[in-house]
Amino acid sequence: MHLQKLNADQRNAILDVLVLGMYSDAHLARAEDARIERILSAMGFTAKFEREREFDASVTRVRQHADPVTANREVSQSLAKAFSSSSDRNQVIHALTELIGSDSRVTIEETRFLET
Repeated sequence: MHLQKLNADQRNAILDVLVLGMYSDAHLARAEDARIERILSAMGFTAKFEREREFDASVTRVRQHADPVTANREVSQSLAKAFSSSSDRNQVIHALTELIGSDSRVTIEETRFLET
């Protein structure tokens, strides 16, 4: 999957699932933040203000759901709609797994999120 060739729905789906994963343990690690920065750069958002804008938009979309279970379900459905091929969905899940493990500390909450 080439990140610069994604459409807006696909970019949003990836970012939303990564942001949810990043916040799933209520601990924001610098390694996770840095990984999202790299993914945004790979998507073509080269200016810092562009990356911040996209990150903030994702946080806003995810925050709509006060309940984490609802948020997980909504973002998972969005991801499934945005990526019709199981190969693409597996690549997104792989990126999420790498993000969650990037701080060398996978919590119970993060494990539950991955299972969902």
